[in-house]
Amino acid sequence: MSKETQKSFYTTTPLQEVLRELSKIGIKRKTEKININEAFGRVLAEDFFSPINVPHFKRAAKDGYAVNASDTFGAEEEEPKILKLLGEIRAGGKSGPPIVEGGCVKIATGALIPEGGDAVVMVEYTEEEENQVLIYRPVSPEENVIKIGKDIKEKQKILSKETVLKIQDLGVLSATGVTEVKVYSKPQVTVASTGDEIISSGADLELGKIYDINSITITQAVRQSGGEPIYRGVVPDDKDDLVRAIRYSLENADIALFSGGTSKGPGDTVPTALREVGKPDFLIHGVSIKPGKPTAITAYDGKPVFMLPGYPTSALMVYYTIVDPQIRRWAGLPLTSRPRVKAMTGKRIYTERGRLNFQPVRLEHEKEEIRAYPVPTGSEAITTLASSQGYVEIKPEIQFVEEGEEVTVYLF
Repeated sequence: MSKETQKSFYTTTPLQEVLRELSKIGIKRKTEKININEAFGRVLAEDFFSPINVPHFKRAAKDGYAVNASDTFGAEEEEPKILKLLGEIRAGGKSGPPIVEGGCVKIATGALIPEGGDAVVMVEYTEEEENQVLIYRPVSPEENVIKIGKDIKEKQKILSKETVLKIQDLGVLSATGVTEVKVYSKPQVTVASTGDEIISSGADLELGKIYDINSITITQAVRQSGGEPIYRGVVPDDKDDLVRAIRYSLENADIALFSGGTSKGPGDTVPTALREVGKPDFLIHGVSIKPGKPTAITAYDGKPVFMLPGYPTSALMVYYTIVDPQIRRWAGLPLTSRPRVKAMTGKRIYTERGRLNFQPVRLEHEKEEIRAYPVPTGSEAITTLASSQGYVEIKPEIQFVEEGEEVTVYLF
């Protein structure tokens, strides 16, 4: 562990330095082949080249009559060309009779152009009488014909590596007949809560106990970020239990996420547990943000371990600020552009100087303005996020934001 990356416990580290440290971790992406029906939102792990021409045969672009274009030259409204009707071909059918001089074949849009044909006369410019067709307008070779490879040529690159597969991309893939694509595997992320006071949902609620919230919210957040959560339940406030939980994560997952037990209380086990697990790549305990100051972050052989605060609001705020970008980077997904709106503060917002503050706010439309009001409950309140629509970032050097001041609200 270098002097540059070694951090003592309880020494707060600026957020940008934390993100820089995490950016140094080498991503160990895995790949897998999956069915295209399951590939929406996944990231291509290699360039995709079409195995076939699309279309792989000459097709009619219009309903009408397949002809040899030279047989229509000179056709006019007053003096139509008269061709013999040789047969009919529908879309999806096999080739109709070959077109010989002076003949034509009735054809539907998308149908195979028969041998000897090189153009299609649109039905609007024709008239069928018994076994004859009157052509009132000439066509040129290849007119109203879709050529082989018109949409996609064989061996053509149609999707690039790192593409996040959209619905239309899957449509293109299906046009080439493939059933599987090679994508980056979702990073495996263990999720657990720590604390003797935490119990799982469904258990009998005793005095002094609270139900586990963070495992549920963080698990869903991991899925939203492109990871595959591995739920590990509740870990007691015991050093040996936590060491075993971390080692399990390092052996069976790419990223470990724990919440609770990160502050300086007498029951905290995180500092000694992190030291006992092994030699860390770096070690941070304390981030200069509010909420989320007691966050602990480390890594072992390139596998990050995040110890989030126990309060639900703090845990989620830290998750989206610090953890979400790392999971997305691991999954090959682009970083999200946080939706934001401009608003005027509805009242003065007090902050804590020296730390980057994330102040949850609720938004109200007043006349033609959007007003942002600070949510008064603390980070320990379960309802803080539910009662707010976003948050305001307030720089460490600012002590308060005046009422009526314009701010940027980052929406949840």
